[in-house]
Amino acid sequence: MRGIMFGIRFIKTRPIDYVLLFRSGKIRKQGAGLNFFYYAPSSTLVIVPADTRDALFIFKENTLDFQELDIQGQVTYRVLDPQRLASLLDFTVDVKGKYLGDGNEKLDLRMTNLIQVAIREKFRSLNLTDALAAASSLAEPVLQRLRQNPALKELGIEVLDFAILKISPTPEIARALEAASRENLLKNADDAVYQRRNFAVEQERKIKENELQTQIAVEEKNRTIRETQMNAEIAVQEKQKLVEEAKMDALQAVEKKKSEIESQKLASQIEQEKNKKNLVEFQAKNLIEFSKARGQATKEELSALKELSPELLEVLVSGNMDSSKIISSAIRDLAKNAEKIGNLNLSPELMSLLINKERGK
Repeated sequence: MRGIMFGIRFIKTRPIDYVLLFRSGKIRKQGAGLNFFYYAPSSTLVIVPADTRDALFIFKENTLDFQELDIQGQVTYRVLDPQRLASLLDFTVDVKGKYLGDGNEKLDLRMTNLIQVAIREKFRSLNLTDALAAASSLAEPVLQRLRQNPALKELGIEVLDFAILKISPTPEIARALEAASRENLLKNADDAVYQRRNFAVEQERKIKENELQTQIAVEEKNRTIRETQMNAEIAVQEKQKLVEEAKMDALQAVEKKKSEIESQKLASQIEQEKNKKNLVEFQAKNLIEFSKARGQATKEELSALKELSPELLEVLVSGNMDSSKIISSAIRDLAKNAEKIGNLNLSPELMSLLINKERGK
């Protein structure tokens, strides 16, 4: 910002500054980041910071058990309606841009007061120990309450974020808490030693119980295995017994069948022998009858021939003989009377006929 002679001034603002130029009680210029000349003796400049602002706060508050705590934190907000805020708080600046009004201080104070009221309501239900650990749990409820606060909406303020950075007791309370904490730590250490020893004893007991259970389980398993093996052996023996009985039954059936077959064969042979006997007897009977009949016939034939002469019988006999037999018979007769015969001539044809007849037999 720089000045010019005769009261004419030039102002150059940042984009985050909302500038209002008043003359005779009326707004002549307004906007963010304006650069312009103005007549300083009759003009008033108002600059409302329109950027996001971080306001720190610190105050004391009592808990449910009347213990005093220091609360530190930060709230982030921005101005949504600079013109409205300028009408409620004083953000006037001089020709050098230095704030003449107390708008920023009052805005931070109002914000701190609203935060303190919101936290006080929460602390009324918390004792010292709970309050010291409530920083994270208080942030969200307080933020929502600030966003819904009608006073901030009236100012045109939007709360973006809220955080409690630290909740600390007074030095005396801190020393007492340290002592109590130290005692608790020592007690916890003793308890931890006891618990470790107790845990070791418990673990040893569990290990022994597990070993015993394991042994029992192993024995039970071995017993089950032995019983299974015995049952299997019994089943095998029963199976073998059934197989042997089946074999014996099969052998008995085979022997019975063989016996039946042998009996049938024997009965068949007996029947055959009976049939043969009957046949032989029948054949013998037939032969006897045939022999008797033949003998009777021969007897009758001989009786009839008895009355015939020898020459006639010879002729009858020769009629049934072939030529070779007749010739042989003649030769025998000649041989009987050889002393009466001088010479006997046999032709080659006759000899050949006799030889061929003999070979033909």
